[in-house]
Amino acid sequence: MNKIISKILSLKIGKGKELKNKEKVIQSAINKTTVEEAYLTNIGFKGDDQVHKEYHGGPNKAVLFYSSLTYDKVNEVLNINLDYKDISPLGENLLVSDITEDDICVGDILKLGEAVVQVTQPREPCNVLNINTKNKEMLKTVMKYGYTGWYAKVLEEGVVKQTDNVELVERLFPNLTISKLNKAKSNPKDNLDFIQESISCEVLGAPFKEALAKHLR
Repeated sequence: MNKIISKILSLKIGKGKELKNKEKVIQSAINKTTVEEAYLTNIGFKGDDQVHKEYHGGPNKAVLFYSSLTYDKVNEVLNINLDYKDISPLGENLLVSDITEDDICVGDILKLGEAVVQVTQPREPCNVLNINTKNKEMLKTVMKYGYTGWYAKVLEEGVVKQTDNVELVERLFPNLTISKLNKAKSNPKDNLDFIQESISCEVLGAPFKEALAKHLR
């Protein structure tokens, strides 16, 4: 029987647009706005752009989750007050309640409305976070504390609504939490056994698996 573990607080999609800082102008779709519902395909929500497809989107990174609890931690650490309910400072598609990177594992199968997804890897952020939030410490903080959010691939397409629950259907790899994976990547020498376990997981996304595997070679 499925277990409700969270609720979708907001569902966000966005188009590519210019982002500016003092040094340069870039194109990004990190700025998203809320919608009441959207159809989730095997490469992401309809209407949601990915500007740099070599790094973002695709089947294994179709959906980006971020927790309201993690946003609160970011605000506390940086002593700021990011508005995250109706916009996406860190680029997430789904803002969810009650769970964080400590509570989600690679391989988790989740039901979202009509759709079913499977968690694939932690998000690997870049300095676009600094530009979008206008905070030069944002990327450093997200990486240091593992406040990354997580990606999922789509097993069953369907409509997702911002009022839907997040239901845990199955947990296949209970030791491979998003938090542990982030810690292993940032501190590989103390986590070699865990890295070996992680890279043997067929569900773990290839980019993250390669980043871990290089520490064993």
